[in-house]
Amino acid sequence: MTRQPRKQRTRTQNAPLHERQTQVRATLSEDLREEYGQRNVRVNAGDTVEVLRGDHAGTEAEVLEVDLRDSAVHVEDVTVEKADGEEVPRPLDASNLRVTELDLEDDRREARLRATEDEE
Repeated sequence: MTRQPRKQRTRTQNAPLHERQTQVRATLSEDLREEYGQRNVRVNAGDTVEVLRGDHAGTEAEVLEVDLRDSAVHVEDVTVEKADGEEVPRPLDASNLRVTELDLEDDRREARLRATEDEE
């Protein structure tokens, strides 16, 4: 892989969707780290996250949507007001979030988390 920042940014922006899924990752809380034996996880709708940076730092709410095209995460109580007064979800970068509770309704996701736990 190249070391030039310009080329790295270009590859990140032009990455296909299946590669973008691995880019939208957030750190796990301490108790989840110990439980699953990993530091970060892909963010899914339904997860509960804590905002670590920005104006909404400290807010803990549920993830509404993960937009892979923009590599953005929309959280429930984090909104911005438009010029006409309408409240819309503010897009956040996944690196500024900490997952505090996982949505384990998907059996594949739970199996993948358990598999990494068993490796150690």
